[in-house]
Amino acid sequence: MVTVPTLRYFQHLHRLALDQADDLQPAMQRIMEPSPVGSPTDNDTKTVSRSVRSEDRQRLWRQVQLDCMHMAVNVADHLRAVALLLSQPDVGVPVYAHTTAARAAIESATNVAYILDRDHPFELRFARGIAFLINNSREACRAASRVPGNAYMLAPGPAATRSHESLLAFIAHAKVELVPARNGDPKGVRVTPGGPVAPTTVKMTDLVPERYPNMPALYNLMSGVTHGMPYRLSSNAQFDNRRARWDPDPLDVGGSVLAAVNAAHTVLAAHAWHRGRDDDPAITTTRNRIAAVDQAMQCFAQEHLRLPRPAPAMPFLATGT
Repeated sequence: MVTVPTLRYFQHLHRLALDQADDLQPAMQRIMEPSPVGSPTDNDTKTVSRSVRSEDRQRLWRQVQLDCMHMAVNVADHLRAVALLLSQPDVGVPVYAHTTAARAAIESATNVAYILDRDHPFELRFARGIAFLINNSREACRAASRVPGNAYMLAPGPAATRSHESLLAFIAHAKVELVPARNGDPKGVRVTPGGPVAPTTVKMTDLVPERYPNMPALYNLMSGVTHGMPYRLSSNAQFDNRRARWDPDPLDVGGSVLAAVNAAHTVLAAHAWHRGRDDDPAITTTRNRIAAVDQAMQCFAQEHLRLPRPAPAMPFLATGT
């Protein structure tokens, strides 16, 4: 049975996640208004318009930006899913599902931050975006090739393969260099002669720790649940007299909310920087909400789990800009 303090803790987490979900869409709508002159978006657009094969490259860059928006919507959707999973804590809180929803948000947010990285020049960001298009198309081919045809549907594999080959041909026509692997498939992208190369395949297990250094092992722990690994599932089980029950871990639930709100901060900060709107108030609000989730987890652990009080430490900082 959930105790009153635990119920209140879950209610508090639900409210923080729901408030963030409610704030995210209008914030993104403000941020995505036409960008001011001199913003990174404006400068990137001008750079592409002056480049070789400018029309082809503008089309590629527009697709990269659209994909970043798709992933921002995915973050918002899974953040709201986390909030909904906690909406009736007096009835029940999922044992595991919140983790998988938070993981999806973290993955999309990490991809957006990787492509729209303020710490790198446009030529690398553009190369990363094109590399992402290639990998996305390649994954679509792999999925489609496993779907057989039937009496009412052609097998989708050949069409997906043609689409992938068309994308590669279009990229080459745009004078974007595709660095080949030994098997001839592109393993990297370079948009300017002698410029930096962006790999077409990157590992989420590398990107997430780089983006969220304050949450070590975050991706590994979430993936353990998503992939059904007992090393992550068994800690929620209690055995008594040959009977077993599975209960949600309050700190696991808090960790999922913390991850999902961090993901919201990541996409907001990345798009706001790119659109020249670093001063949008939603960024500060989201950072404060991250701190509130972290504080709620610390207080619950200290007051109800009989954990030793830690030594004074630096305050939690939002990551994933």
